[in-house]
Amino acid sequence: MRERFIVGAAVVVLTFMLLLTLMPLVLMFYTSVKPTGTLFQRTKQVLVADFEVGDLNSIGGPIDVEVMGGASVEKQFLPPEPASRENRVMGVRYSRPDEGTARWLTRIGQDMRKFAWLEFKVRGEVGGESFTVDLVDLKGRRTSLSIQQFLRGGLTTTWETVRIPVEAFNLSLLSPGLPERQAEELALSFDSGAGTIYLDDIRLMFREWTWNNYWDVLISGPFGRYGVNSLVIALAVTFGNLLFSTMVGYAFARRNFPGKKLMFFMIVGSIAIPPQVLMVPVFILMKHLGWLNTYWALIVPNFVAPFNIFLMRQYISKLPPAVEEAARIDGASEFQIFTRVIIPLSQPALAVAGINTFMGSWNTFLYPFLLTNTVEMRTLPVGLALYKSLHGVDWVHLMAGSAITALPVIVVFLCFQRYIIEGLTRGSTVG
Repeated sequence: MRERFIVGAAVVVLTFMLLLTLMPLVLMFYTSVKPTGTLFQRTKQVLVADFEVGDLNSIGGPIDVEVMGGASVEKQFLPPEPASRENRVMGVRYSRPDEGTARWLTRIGQDMRKFAWLEFKVRGEVGGESFTVDLVDLKGRRTSLSIQQFLRGGLTTTWETVRIPVEAFNLSLLSPGLPERQAEELALSFDSGAGTIYLDDIRLMFREWTWNNYWDVLISGPFGRYGVNSLVIALAVTFGNLLFSTMVGYAFARRNFPGKKLMFFMIVGSIAIPPQVLMVPVFILMKHLGWLNTYWALIVPNFVAPFNIFLMRQYISKLPPAVEEAARIDGASEFQIFTRVIIPLSQPALAVAGINTFMGSWNTFLYPFLLTNTVEMRTLPVGLALYKSLHGVDWVHLMAGSAITALPVIVVFLCFQRYIIEGLTRGSTVG
Protein backbone atom coordinates (compact mmCIF):
# COMPACT_ATOMS: atom_id res chain seq x y z
CA MET A 1 0.00 0.00 0.00
CA ARG A 2 2.83 2.33 0.92
CA GLU A 3 4.68 1.57 -2.30
CA ARG A 4 1.55 2.33 -4.38
CA PHE A 5 1.17 5.64 -2.59
CA ILE A 6 4.80 6.57 -3.28
CA VAL A 7 4.51 5.58 -6.95
CA GLY A 8 1.23 7.50 -7.32
CA ALA A 9 2.70 10.58 -5.64
CA ALA A 10 5.75 10.40 -7.91
CA VAL A 11 3.53 10.18 -11.00
CA VAL A 12 1.49 13.19 -9.86
CA VAL A 13 4.61 15.25 -9.16
CA LEU A 14 6.23 14.32 -12.48
CA THR A 15 3.01 15.09 -14.38
CA PHE A 16 2.74 18.47 -12.66
CA MET A 17 6.38 19.25 -13.45
CA LEU A 18 5.87 18.23 -17.08
CA LEU A 19 2.79 20.45 -17.43
CA LEU A 20 4.64 23.31 -15.74
CA THR A 21 7.53 22.88 -18.17
CA LEU A 22 5.32 22.72 -21.25
CA MET A 23 3.03 25.58 -20.24
CA PRO A 24 5.32 28.41 -21.48
CA LEU A 25 5.74 26.60 -24.81
CA VAL A 26 2.00 26.07 -25.24
CA LEU A 27 1.31 29.65 -24.21
CA MET A 28 3.85 30.92 -26.73
CA PHE A 29 2.32 29.04 -29.66
CA TYR A 30 -1.22 29.90 -28.56
CA THR A 31 -0.43 33.62 -28.35
CA SER A 32 1.40 33.56 -31.69
CA VAL A 33 -1.82 32.68 -33.57
CA LYS A 34 -4.02 35.29 -31.89
CA PRO A 35 -4.94 38.28 -34.05
CA THR A 36 -4.16 40.53 -31.07
CA GLY A 37 -4.07 40.51 -27.30
CA THR A 38 -1.61 39.56 -24.58
CA LEU A 39 -0.34 36.29 -23.16
CA PHE A 40 -3.38 35.75 -20.96
CA GLN A 41 -6.02 37.94 -22.60
CA ARG A 42 -7.74 37.78 -25.96
CA THR A 43 -9.23 40.90 -27.54
CA LYS A 44 -12.46 39.97 -29.28
CA GLN A 45 -13.41 43.20 -31.01
CA VAL A 46 -12.58 46.78 -31.88
CA LEU A 47 -15.44 49.16 -31.14
CA VAL A 48 -15.18 51.61 -34.01
CA ALA A 49 -18.05 53.90 -33.04
CA ASP A 50 -20.86 53.94 -30.51
CA PHE A 51 -21.32 57.73 -30.96
CA GLU A 52 -21.14 58.52 -27.27
CA VAL A 53 -18.43 61.17 -27.76
CA GLY A 54 -18.33 64.28 -29.99
CA ASP A 55 -17.26 64.16 -33.61
CA LEU A 56 -14.73 61.40 -32.96
CA ASN A 57 -15.40 57.70 -33.11
CA SER A 58 -14.56 55.30 -30.30
CA ILE A 59 -10.95 54.81 -31.45
CA GLY A 60 -10.22 58.50 -31.82
CA GLY A 61 -10.81 58.80 -35.57
CA PRO A 62 -12.81 61.65 -37.11
CA ILE A 63 -16.37 61.25 -38.40
CA ASP A 64 -16.86 63.14 -41.64
CA VAL A 65 -18.83 63.38 -44.88
CA GLU A 66 -17.83 63.64 -48.54
CA VAL A 67 -20.03 65.17 -51.24
CA MET A 68 -19.60 65.92 -54.96
CA GLY A 69 -21.81 66.93 -57.88
CA GLY A 70 -24.62 68.67 -55.98
CA ALA A 71 -25.07 65.92 -53.39
CA SER A 72 -25.53 66.67 -49.69
CA VAL A 73 -24.95 64.72 -46.50
CA GLU A 74 -25.80 65.95 -43.01
CA LYS A 75 -24.89 64.08 -39.84
CA GLN A 76 -26.36 64.62 -36.42
CA PHE A 77 -26.23 62.93 -33.04
CA LEU A 78 -29.44 61.77 -31.41
CA PRO A 79 -29.75 63.01 -28.75
CA PRO A 80 -27.49 66.00 -29.55
CA GLU A 81 -25.71 65.76 -26.18
CA PRO A 82 -24.65 62.54 -24.41
CA ALA A 83 -27.13 61.42 -21.75
CA SER A 84 -26.18 59.03 -18.97
CA ARG A 85 -29.22 56.77 -19.36
CA GLU A 86 -29.94 57.18 -23.06
CA ASN A 87 -28.18 55.47 -25.94
CA ARG A 88 -26.74 57.90 -28.47
CA VAL A 89 -26.94 57.13 -32.19
CA MET A 90 -26.04 58.94 -35.38
CA GLY A 91 -28.54 60.10 -37.96
CA VAL A 92 -27.32 60.67 -41.52
CA ARG A 93 -29.54 62.59 -43.94
CA TYR A 94 -28.44 62.36 -47.54
CA SER A 95 -29.48 63.56 -50.97
CA ARG A 96 -27.68 62.37 -54.06
CA PRO A 97 -28.38 63.06 -57.77
CA ASP A 98 -27.56 60.37 -60.32
CA GLU A 99 -24.11 61.81 -61.10
CA GLY A 100 -23.22 62.93 -57.59
CA THR A 101 -21.34 61.42 -54.67
CA ALA A 102 -22.65 61.26 -51.12
CA ARG A 103 -20.64 59.47 -48.44
CA TRP A 104 -20.46 59.20 -44.68
CA LEU A 105 -17.03 58.06 -43.47
CA THR A 106 -14.92 57.52 -40.38
CA ARG A 107 -11.31 56.58 -39.85
CA ILE A 108 -10.48 53.05 -38.64
CA GLY A 109 -6.80 52.46 -39.57
CA GLN A 110 -6.88 48.66 -39.24
CA ASP A 111 -5.26 45.67 -40.95
CA MET A 112 -8.37 43.86 -42.15
CA ARG A 113 -6.66 40.46 -42.27
CA LYS A 114 -7.15 40.25 -38.51
CA PHE A 115 -10.92 40.51 -38.59
CA ALA A 116 -13.70 38.06 -39.32
CA TRP A 117 -16.76 40.35 -39.23
CA LEU A 118 -17.82 43.95 -39.67
CA GLU A 119 -20.90 44.49 -37.53
CA PHE A 120 -23.18 47.48 -37.01
CA LYS A 121 -26.78 48.38 -36.13
CA VAL A 122 -28.79 50.32 -38.71
CA ARG A 123 -32.33 51.36 -39.56
CA GLY A 124 -34.00 53.62 -42.09
CA GLU A 125 -36.45 56.43 -41.57
CA VAL A 126 -39.08 55.22 -44.04
CA GLY A 127 -37.56 51.93 -45.22
CA GLY A 128 -35.92 50.97 -48.49
CA GLU A 129 -32.82 53.13 -48.01
CA SER A 130 -29.72 51.60 -49.54
CA PHE A 131 -25.97 52.18 -49.58
CA THR A 132 -22.66 50.41 -50.14
CA VAL A 133 -20.14 49.69 -47.39
CA ASP A 134 -16.64 50.71 -48.46
CA LEU A 135 -13.21 49.95 -47.07
CA VAL A 136 -10.75 52.60 -48.25
CA ASP A 137 -6.96 52.50 -48.04
CA LEU A 138 -4.58 55.42 -47.58
CA LYS A 139 -4.42 56.17 -51.31
CA GLY A 140 -8.16 56.11 -51.84
CA ARG A 141 -8.45 52.59 -53.28
CA ARG A 142 -11.67 51.00 -52.12
CA THR A 143 -13.50 47.70 -52.00
CA SER A 144 -17.29 47.82 -51.68
CA LEU A 145 -20.30 45.67 -50.82
CA SER A 146 -23.94 46.62 -51.21
CA ILE A 147 -26.07 46.49 -48.06
CA GLN A 148 -28.75 44.79 -50.16
CA GLN A 149 -26.61 41.63 -50.21
CA PHE A 150 -27.40 41.33 -46.51
CA LEU A 151 -30.73 43.18 -46.24
CA ARG A 152 -32.75 42.45 -49.36
CA GLY A 153 -34.93 45.39 -50.27
CA GLY A 154 -32.79 47.81 -48.26
CA LEU A 155 -33.24 49.05 -44.71
CA THR A 156 -36.36 48.73 -42.60
CA THR A 157 -37.66 51.12 -39.97
CA THR A 158 -36.62 48.81 -37.13
CA TRP A 159 -33.08 48.37 -35.82
CA GLU A 160 -31.27 45.46 -37.38
CA THR A 161 -27.77 44.13 -36.73
CA VAL A 162 -25.82 43.63 -39.94
CA ARG A 163 -22.86 41.24 -39.89
CA ILE A 164 -20.67 41.39 -42.98
CA PRO A 165 -17.89 38.80 -43.29
CA VAL A 166 -14.65 40.65 -43.97
CA GLU A 167 -13.62 37.97 -46.44
CA ALA A 168 -16.59 39.02 -48.61
CA PHE A 169 -14.68 42.21 -49.43
CA ASN A 170 -12.04 42.02 -52.14
CA LEU A 171 -9.19 42.83 -49.76
CA SER A 172 -6.58 42.44 -52.49
CA LEU A 173 -7.65 45.89 -53.72
CA LEU A 174 -6.33 47.46 -50.51
CA SER A 175 -2.63 48.39 -50.30
CA PRO A 176 -1.56 46.18 -53.24
CA GLY A 177 2.08 45.17 -53.17
CA LEU A 178 2.10 45.05 -49.37
CA PRO A 179 1.32 42.09 -47.13
CA GLU A 180 -1.05 44.17 -44.98
CA ARG A 181 -4.58 44.94 -46.10
CA GLN A 182 -4.80 48.28 -44.37
CA ALA A 183 -8.19 50.00 -44.39
CA GLU A 184 -7.74 53.63 -43.45
CA GLU A 185 -11.45 54.51 -43.60
CA LEU A 186 -14.85 52.90 -43.36
CA ALA A 187 -17.36 54.66 -45.63
CA LEU A 188 -21.04 54.40 -46.49
CA SER A 189 -21.69 55.47 -50.10
CA PHE A 190 -25.39 56.27 -50.61
CA ASP A 191 -27.40 55.31 -53.67
CA SER A 192 -29.10 57.96 -55.75
CA GLY A 193 -32.12 59.58 -54.16
CA ALA A 194 -32.67 60.98 -50.70
CA GLY A 195 -33.27 59.55 -47.28
CA THR A 196 -32.15 59.25 -43.68
CA ILE A 197 -30.46 56.35 -41.93
CA TYR A 198 -29.49 55.79 -38.30
CA LEU A 199 -26.28 54.04 -37.17
CA ASP A 200 -25.06 52.60 -33.89
CA ASP A 201 -22.38 50.29 -32.47
CA ILE A 202 -20.02 49.81 -35.41
CA ARG A 203 -17.61 47.00 -34.53
CA LEU A 204 -14.85 44.92 -36.08
CA MET A 205 -14.78 41.36 -34.71
CA PHE A 206 -11.41 39.63 -34.58
CA ARG A 207 -10.75 36.19 -36.02
CA GLU A 208 -10.30 33.31 -33.62
CA TRP A 209 -6.77 32.68 -34.88
CA THR A 210 -4.47 33.66 -37.74
CA TRP A 211 -1.13 32.66 -39.24
CA ASN A 212 -0.47 36.19 -40.48
CA ASN A 213 1.62 37.00 -37.41
CA TYR A 214 4.34 34.65 -38.62
CA TRP A 215 4.38 36.22 -42.06
CA ASP A 216 4.46 39.71 -40.55
CA VAL A 217 7.49 38.83 -38.44
CA LEU A 218 9.33 37.28 -41.36
CA ILE A 219 8.91 40.36 -43.53
CA SER A 220 9.23 43.01 -40.79
CA GLY A 221 13.02 42.66 -40.77
CA PRO A 222 15.79 40.53 -42.25
CA PHE A 223 14.68 37.45 -40.32
CA GLY A 224 15.79 35.27 -43.22
CA ARG A 225 19.32 36.58 -42.79
CA TYR A 226 19.07 36.10 -39.03
CA GLY A 227 18.04 32.49 -39.59
CA VAL A 228 20.92 31.82 -41.98
CA ASN A 229 23.39 33.30 -39.50
CA SER A 230 22.01 31.22 -36.63
CA LEU A 231 22.06 28.06 -38.75
CA VAL A 232 25.62 28.56 -40.02
CA ILE A 233 26.95 29.31 -36.55
CA ALA A 234 25.04 26.49 -34.83
CA LEU A 235 26.08 23.87 -37.41
CA ALA A 236 29.73 24.97 -37.41
CA VAL A 237 29.95 25.02 -33.62
CA THR A 238 28.18 21.65 -33.35
CA PHE A 239 30.45 20.02 -35.94
CA GLY A 240 33.56 21.43 -34.29
CA ASN A 241 32.50 20.22 -30.86
CA LEU A 242 31.60 16.73 -32.07
CA LEU A 243 34.92 16.34 -33.88
CA PHE A 244 37.40 17.97 -31.53
CA SER A 245 35.69 17.06 -28.26
CA THR A 246 35.69 13.41 -29.35
CA MET A 247 39.36 13.58 -30.33
CA VAL A 248 40.38 15.24 -27.05
CA GLY A 249 38.15 12.94 -25.03
CA TYR A 250 39.69 9.91 -26.75
CA ALA A 251 43.19 11.18 -25.95
CA PHE A 252 42.32 11.67 -22.28
CA ALA A 253 40.61 8.27 -22.08
CA ARG A 254 43.15 6.11 -23.90
CA ARG A 255 46.51 7.92 -23.96
CA ASN A 256 49.10 8.80 -21.33
CA PHE A 257 51.04 12.06 -21.69
CA PRO A 258 52.74 14.55 -19.36
CA GLY A 259 50.35 16.81 -17.44
CA LYS A 260 47.32 14.72 -18.35
CA LYS A 261 45.66 14.89 -14.91
CA LEU A 262 46.38 18.60 -14.48
CA MET A 263 45.00 19.44 -17.92
CA PHE A 264 41.87 17.40 -17.36
CA PHE A 265 41.38 19.05 -13.97
CA MET A 266 41.66 22.48 -15.62
CA ILE A 267 39.13 21.50 -18.29
CA VAL A 268 36.65 20.24 -15.72
CA GLY A 269 37.23 23.32 -13.56
CA SER A 270 36.58 25.66 -16.47
CA ILE A 271 33.01 24.34 -16.65
CA ALA A 272 32.27 26.31 -13.47
CA ILE A 273 33.42 29.63 -14.98
CA PRO A 274 30.39 31.76 -15.96
CA PRO A 275 30.54 32.99 -19.57
CA GLN A 276 29.93 36.54 -18.34
CA VAL A 277 33.36 36.50 -16.67
CA LEU A 278 35.03 35.87 -20.04
CA MET A 279 32.94 38.47 -21.86
CA VAL A 280 35.46 41.35 -21.74
CA PRO A 281 38.60 39.24 -22.45
CA VAL A 282 36.90 37.57 -25.42
CA PHE A 283 35.78 40.94 -26.79
CA ILE A 284 39.30 42.39 -26.50
CA LEU A 285 40.81 39.30 -28.14
CA MET A 286 38.35 39.37 -31.03
CA LYS A 287 39.01 43.08 -31.51
CA HIS A 288 42.78 42.59 -31.73
CA LEU A 289 42.31 39.68 -34.16
CA GLY A 290 40.05 41.83 -36.33
CA TRP A 291 37.21 39.34 -36.02
CA LEU A 292 34.50 41.61 -34.63
CA ASN A 293 31.28 41.39 -36.63
CA THR A 294 32.42 38.19 -38.41
CA TYR A 295 31.50 34.52 -38.25
CA TRP A 296 34.92 33.76 -36.80
CA ALA A 297 34.13 35.65 -33.59
CA LEU A 298 30.91 33.69 -33.12
CA ILE A 299 32.30 30.25 -34.01
CA VAL A 300 35.96 29.90 -32.94
CA PRO A 301 35.55 30.72 -29.19
CA ASN A 302 32.85 28.03 -28.97
CA PHE A 303 34.53 25.42 -31.14
CA VAL A 304 35.31 23.15 -28.18
CA ALA A 305 33.19 23.10 -25.02
CA PRO A 306 34.77 21.78 -21.77
CA PHE A 307 31.62 19.87 -20.85
CA ASN A 308 31.65 18.00 -24.17
CA ILE A 309 35.29 17.01 -23.61
CA PHE A 310 34.37 15.74 -20.15
CA LEU A 311 31.33 13.87 -21.51
CA MET A 312 33.27 12.19 -24.33
CA ARG A 313 36.18 11.27 -22.08
CA GLN A 314 33.88 9.66 -19.52
CA TYR A 315 31.96 7.73 -22.17
CA ILE A 316 34.98 6.53 -24.15
CA SER A 317 36.74 5.38 -20.98
CA LYS A 318 33.82 2.99 -20.37
CA LEU A 319 34.11 1.35 -23.79
CA PRO A 320 35.83 -2.09 -23.76
CA PRO A 321 39.51 -1.75 -24.84
CA ALA A 322 39.31 -5.23 -26.37
CA VAL A 323 37.44 -3.80 -29.37
CA GLU A 324 40.32 -1.43 -30.11
CA GLU A 325 42.92 -4.16 -29.59
CA ALA A 326 41.10 -6.40 -32.03
CA ALA A 327 41.17 -3.61 -34.60
CA ARG A 328 44.91 -3.11 -34.09
CA ILE A 329 45.54 -6.83 -34.56
CA ASP A 330 43.60 -6.60 -37.84
CA GLY A 331 46.04 -3.87 -38.96
CA ALA A 332 43.91 -0.77 -38.39
CA SER A 333 45.73 2.52 -37.86
CA GLU A 334 44.98 4.87 -34.96
CA PHE A 335 42.97 7.11 -37.25
CA GLN A 336 40.95 4.13 -38.50
CA ILE A 337 40.33 2.97 -34.92
CA PHE A 338 39.11 6.44 -34.02
CA THR A 339 36.82 6.86 -37.04
CA ARG A 340 35.58 3.27 -37.46
CA VAL A 341 35.45 2.03 -33.87
CA ILE A 342 35.38 4.86 -31.34
CA ILE A 343 33.00 7.22 -33.17
CA PRO A 344 30.36 4.52 -34.01
CA LEU A 345 30.43 3.21 -30.44
CA SER A 346 30.14 6.75 -29.06
CA GLN A 347 26.89 7.60 -30.82
CA PRO A 348 24.87 8.03 -27.58
CA ALA A 349 27.33 10.56 -26.18
CA LEU A 350 27.70 12.24 -29.58
CA ALA A 351 23.93 12.61 -29.87
CA VAL A 352 23.69 14.19 -26.41
CA ALA A 353 26.64 16.50 -27.07
CA GLY A 354 25.31 17.43 -30.51
CA ILE A 355 21.83 18.28 -29.27
CA ASN A 356 23.09 20.30 -26.31
CA THR A 357 25.62 22.16 -28.43
CA PHE A 358 23.18 22.94 -31.23
CA MET A 359 20.50 24.14 -28.82
CA GLY A 360 22.96 26.23 -26.84
CA SER A 361 24.50 27.78 -29.95
CA TRP A 362 21.13 28.42 -31.59
CA ASN A 363 19.69 30.12 -28.50
CA THR A 364 22.75 32.06 -27.36
CA PHE A 365 22.26 35.80 -27.07
CA LEU A 366 25.15 37.32 -25.12
CA TYR A 367 28.11 36.86 -27.47
CA PRO A 368 26.25 37.48 -30.76
CA PHE A 369 24.89 40.69 -29.25
CA LEU A 370 28.31 41.73 -27.96
CA LEU A 371 30.46 40.77 -30.95
CA THR A 372 28.24 41.98 -33.82
CA ASN A 373 27.10 45.47 -34.70
CA THR A 374 25.35 45.20 -38.07
CA VAL A 375 22.00 43.79 -39.17
CA GLU A 376 23.72 41.35 -41.56
CA MET A 377 25.52 39.52 -38.72
CA ARG A 378 22.74 39.29 -36.14
CA THR A 379 21.33 35.95 -35.09
CA LEU A 380 17.70 35.12 -34.40
CA PRO A 381 17.79 35.71 -30.61
CA VAL A 382 19.44 39.12 -31.11
CA GLY A 383 17.06 40.03 -33.92
CA LEU A 384 14.10 38.99 -31.78
CA ALA A 385 15.29 41.13 -28.85
CA LEU A 386 15.74 44.15 -31.11
CA TYR A 387 12.36 43.47 -32.73
CA LYS A 388 10.80 43.74 -29.29
CA SER A 389 12.59 46.99 -28.51
CA LEU A 390 11.62 48.56 -31.85
CA HIS A 391 7.93 47.63 -31.78
CA GLY A 392 7.16 47.68 -28.05
CA VAL A 393 5.46 44.72 -26.41
CA ASP A 394 3.40 43.50 -29.34
CA TRP A 395 2.75 40.12 -27.79
CA VAL A 396 1.28 38.26 -30.76
CA HIS A 397 4.15 39.16 -33.08
CA LEU A 398 6.75 38.73 -30.35
CA MET A 399 5.47 35.22 -29.62
CA ALA A 400 5.37 34.44 -33.35
CA GLY A 401 9.02 35.46 -33.59
CA SER A 402 9.82 33.36 -30.53
CA ALA A 403 8.04 30.38 -32.10
CA ILE A 404 10.05 30.81 -35.32
CA THR A 405 13.23 30.84 -33.23
CA ALA A 406 12.23 27.85 -31.07
CA LEU A 407 10.78 25.60 -33.77
CA PRO A 408 14.10 24.41 -35.30
CA VAL A 409 15.41 23.48 -31.86
CA ILE A 410 12.25 21.51 -31.09
CA VAL A 411 12.47 19.69 -34.43
CA VAL A 412 16.15 18.85 -33.92
CA PHE A 413 15.49 17.55 -30.42
CA LEU A 414 12.56 15.37 -31.49
CA CYS A 415 14.50 13.95 -34.45
CA PHE A 416 17.65 13.11 -32.49
CA GLN A 417 15.83 11.64 -29.52
CA ARG A 418 15.40 8.43 -31.47
CA TYR A 419 19.12 8.23 -32.21
CA ILE A 420 19.95 8.64 -28.53
CA ILE A 421 17.77 5.66 -27.62
CA GLU A 422 19.16 3.54 -30.46
CA GLY A 423 22.71 4.48 -29.50
CA LEU A 424 22.13 3.64 -25.86
CA THR A 425 20.71 0.26 -26.78
CA ARG A 426 23.60 -0.46 -29.13
CA GLY A 427 26.16 0.66 -26.59
CA SER A 428 24.71 -1.60 -23.88
CA THR A 429 25.53 -4.70 -25.92
CA VAL A 430 29.21 -3.85 -26.59
CA GLY A 431 31.57 -6.43 -25.14
